[in-house]
Amino acid sequence: MSLFKQHIDHLIDQTTRALEATGYDGLWIYSGHPENNFLDDMAPPHSINPHFKWWVPVPHVTSSVLHFKPGQQPIVYLHQPADFWHKVVDNSQDKWARYFDVRVVGHYRELPDFTAEDNHAWIGADELQPLAEKDTNPEILLHHLHFARIQKTDYEIHCIGQANELALKGHAAAKQAFYDGLSEFEINMAYLQACQQGQNQMPYGNIVALNENPAVLHYQYQSHQRIAKDQLKSFLIDAGADYNGYAADITRTYAFQPGRFAEMILLMDEKQQLLCQQAVAGADYVALHDQAHLYISEVLKEFGVLTCDPETALESGLSQTFFPHGLGHYLGLQVHDVAGHVSDEKGTPNPPPARHPFLRLTDQLRERAVITVEPGVYFIPMLLEQIKGHDAVNWEVVDEFLPYGGIRIEDNLVIQQGQSENLSR
Repeated sequence: MSLFKQHIDHLIDQTTRALEATGYDGLWIYSGHPENNFLDDMAPPHSINPHFKWWVPVPHVTSSVLHFKPGQQPIVYLHQPADFWHKVVDNSQDKWARYFDVRVVGHYRELPDFTAEDNHAWIGADELQPLAEKDTNPEILLHHLHFARIQKTDYEIHCIGQANELALKGHAAAKQAFYDGLSEFEINMAYLQACQQGQNQMPYGNIVALNENPAVLHYQYQSHQRIAKDQLKSFLIDAGADYNGYAADITRTYAFQPGRFAEMILLMDEKQQLLCQQAVAGADYVALHDQAHLYISEVLKEFGVLTCDPETALESGLSQTFFPHGLGHYLGLQVHDVAGHVSDEKGTPNPPPARHPFLRLTDQLRERAVITVEPGVYFIPMLLEQIKGHDAVNWEVVDEFLPYGGIRIEDNLVIQQGQSENLSR
């Protein structure tokens, strides 16, 4: 039996359970469609409904609908319009289609009457909403389906692994481009070329940051200006790739010259790998996040940035100045995948603790979940200004590291018992 067939059987089982638990007889899932910008005839790149691509591995499809009723073969109304403006790819004969009743739709009028089916739910963005509000994206059903998405099938793990393989090719090319002295824009082009994917295929906007720019956590610009090699200091790249709608999300940091910043990267890498080793089934991710703060505080103490002990830095909140984001998140059909703040299929809230408000994952780690582990240490002027004059900070050393921006190292892990699988190494 193929991995994809096993995956579809799993979705049929999980969706049947979710419908039974929530009292629905069936489900419509809409892929979504692009909508034009204001006062324009051009639309931004379309992001497909993740619930649709959970079933149908065609990430670019639009205006299509999946119909599921327990005990019946799932139907896919696959939109393939007659169009001389754009190339229309026939996906109805792809291998995935053998597990569905695929009905090619050339126009919206050929779609079924969604209201003719009794007691159905509708999942999709508001580009199309044919059912009553109470049956459109009902939270009680979404909680069940989102919770089911935490633990991945072998097919999903394969797809995320393939996305990692593509992304690692990009990372190798970007690293070489950095040492060749290229600009942020040119480094990003080298990354895309190596991945053989366009920017709009990336699961998120690539973060390509030189010198002080890694201090901006989601740095969104790519300068065309090359920096003279005698002025180049650091390079952080946070970039992934897509495979059948599944994402990779990898971060690496480099120093242009040997020295203390390069040594700090090596020590941060050691700490990150220790965290990866502890990320196993049953581990408390909030506790792991606290451990990350201790490790990062140890790094800062080792390099003379902090004068207090790591425990004091954590308990006082000082470490959050240098590590303000969460340790990681679920990964899958979405980069920040769903159900990170719940503890069961009913959606029982499990919010992040007040001391770590940006933590995206708060549950105990479950076998076959895929997560990121991405500790960082940053020298962010805005946050440093808030603790200006703190007597546990060596401000001369802070000034030494400010031009480098910061360090983040991120891997993608498949959670297992005893020892998890690192897809990014």
